[in-house]
Amino acid sequence: MKIYYVTGNKGKVELINMIYKDMGIEVIQENLETPEIQTLDCSEVAKCSAEFAANLLGKPVLKNDSGLVVEALNGFPGALAKYAESTIGADGFLRLLDGIDNRRCYWVEALAYCEPKKEPIVFESLSYGSIALEKKGTRGDEYDKIFIPDGDTRTFSEMTVEEQLKTFDTKAYMDLLKYLSE
Repeated sequence: MKIYYVTGNKGKVELINMIYKDMGIEVIQENLETPEIQTLDCSEVAKCSAEFAANLLGKPVLKNDSGLVVEALNGFPGALAKYAESTIGADGFLRLLDGIDNRRCYWVEALAYCEPKKEPIVFESLSYGSIALEKKGTRGDEYDKIFIPDGDTRTFSEMTVEEQLKTFDTKAYMDLLKYLSE
């Protein structure tokens, strides 16, 4: 079985091919710009983009969207995480949470699978953690310097890639695999 992963990120395709190794599923990168609706809901963004791509390409596609949900900020930035990171960055988040005790948050990864002329099906993974009091570490992006996964005291930026992967919820990938094998 072949699925076309609509993404410009080669690493995402390599990751899913590692997860699905020896499962009879080949995931092929398809670099295509898709419209993104403006909402905090990652599942809705992934679903709309997957449906657009599947109908345009005439192939089964996979599209993901991810976001950071901060409880004290009523779910902000959600699916707008990339935009918020590029505008206010980690320092802006720390200022927004200054004096706030509830620093709970989670990463949402929404994987939408869609076949042409069908409704997309969305699978979600949630990786829980908290926002640090200050930036720590030198690797990764701005969020990596302030996100502390549950069960650890270090930010992602202070962890190796292997340690980061152990903290990520892969439920969406496993649920998609189960769906495809039925």
